[in-house]
Amino acid sequence: MPNSIQIGRFDNDFAVVTPTGTTLAGAALLTAGINRTPAAAGQVAVRLPDFSAGPVIVHNNAGTATAATVFPPTALGTINGGSAGAAFSVAQNARAVFFPHPNGVDYTAILSA
Repeated sequence: MPNSIQIGRFDNDFAVVTPTGTTLAGAALLTAGINRTPAAAGQVAVRLPDFSAGPVIVHNNAGTATAATVFPPTALGTINGGSAGAAFSVAQNARAVFFPHPNGVDYTAILSA
């Protein structure tokens, strides 16, 4: 398979998702396995999908020093066992991989250096 990563659902599954708002309720839904999120001041929030079929990669390629705010799929979900509904921050030009848990709403995140 060309252009394929053999660890999940990444078979040419790429999207540019423009962040919206700053809260879980206003966050843009991540729609692909690999997502580029050009965060901008005041518009930084994205939301992980519930019951993801595989890992979700977020690359924040903001033009300014703006962190992307990544929320779990629901207010009950967690990232890295944190508080329910709490966000995870991805700095400018950084990448993070979010691995879904079987319950469909919790994720484990690994942030690039």
